[in-house]
Amino acid sequence: MASSRTDRAFLAVLLGLNFVLKLSWLGVNELAHDEPFTVYWALRPMRELWAMLVTENNPPLYFVLMKVWGTLVPLDAAWWRVPSAIFSALAVWPLYLIGRHFGGTKTALVAALLFTLTNYHFGFAHEVRAYALFTLLAVWSMWLLIRDVGKAAGSRSTLILLAIANVLLVYTHFFGWLMIGVQALCVLLIQEYRQLGRTFLIALAAAVVSYLPYAPIFWGRMSQSVSQGTWLEVPVPEELYNMIWRWSNAPVLAITLLAVIIVATVRNKGSFPGLAIGLLWSIVPLVGMFMVSYFAPIFLDRYLVFAAPGFCLLGAAALSAVLPEGRFHWVPAAAVVTGIAFTFTPWQDSGLHPSRVVRQTKAWQDGSRSVLIEPGYYAPTYAWHLDRELLRDPGSLEIDLMERNVFLVNDPDRFVALRPEEDAVILVDAWSALTDPEQRTKQHLRSHWPTVDSVEADHKVWVFRFRP
Repeated sequence: MASSRTDRAFLAVLLGLNFVLKLSWLGVNELAHDEPFTVYWALRPMRELWAMLVTENNPPLYFVLMKVWGTLVPLDAAWWRVPSAIFSALAVWPLYLIGRHFGGTKTALVAALLFTLTNYHFGFAHEVRAYALFTLLAVWSMWLLIRDVGKAAGSRSTLILLAIANVLLVYTHFFGWLMIGVQALCVLLIQEYRQLGRTFLIALAAAVVSYLPYAPIFWGRMSQSVSQGTWLEVPVPEELYNMIWRWSNAPVLAITLLAVIIVATVRNKGSFPGLAIGLLWSIVPLVGMFMVSYFAPIFLDRYLVFAAPGFCLLGAAALSAVLPEGRFHWVPAAAVVTGIAFTFTPWQDSGLHPSRVVRQTKAWQDGSRSVLIEPGYYAPTYAWHLDRELLRDPGSLEIDLMERNVFLVNDPDRFVALRPEEDAVILVDAWSALTDPEQRTKQHLRSHWPTVDSVEADHKVWVFRFRP
């Protein structure tokens, strides 16, 4: 009973700490990357949102949630990030329960603190994207899978909740199927978890059946990625270490955790279930996605967000198992958690500043010159930092921008006819190499306005001024 009260107290403190941290600094960073894209589509009519999802690399659940949220809050970056902050804060709850299940209060506390104080997880808690929700569902589904192990029969409530969790997983991100694959590996490869086979198969069937209406879209997106490639490049082996570094805050901590994991795994030889689950949950997806990327590049930090909590569990289990019980048993865990805390920088600037693109463009535009944006899907980002009120009626966004002499280049061979007498034309290049690898737009502009000035106004976003 005392232990139960202690766990409840620790969990309450951890939840409070997560909510305080993740609801702080919400407005430190500008709305950037794919966040304005989410806001833009969340404000569109539902029929247009469904039409967009046919070609989108994310399922609809998060977009629908944000569409509802967008009716309640102002056009402010901090407000739009609140749901992600809440999802990330809640994820510590099932992660603590998993840690306690495998190693008691100490393992639970260490796993929860590794999650709470890692910059990687904190970053996704402050993004208007689906990754924090994906993380929460991944951890919750794993807890639901393992919590009835050792019982004569799994409870009906666990079965129903696991089915719901898995359905939500695959409707939040396509890689939710990979998390279900992790569950399958745990059931197949760990002897004491084979009794969970029936529960897992029923939950899997629920996910498959629920996904049948969306399966053609999923298959189409996957087929295109395999046949035509993705926007990612084939990773180099160093990226495996870099990912561990991201999960650990700093190089010295990454190396320390890897060393502890190796020693604990060799010493325990499979006798510590938390190590086995952690390896299957984190290292197998890490290495597996790296290997697959030689055929269809998918190796990216955010795509591995479902595996990252598994590394927290793996690290906590290894720190608990690396030394035998005794006076100094707690020292490795205390040292690593202290290191994680000292390298935790929730206030840090992300380095993304789309507002600088707008300022540079306006300075060169001088009120009347034509501005081209390539690719056109950068328009929501540009519009947000130009005048976010433009997103209140996103259906007219392109027209509103045209009224300000800003035009979208959706096809490098077919864009607005520019006046030859213009003394300058501005081009906002938001990684146009992805959609215009031959750089035909720049070639056309340079043929008429051969003098070129350029500024990298934001990360990988250049502003060019073409003059006679």
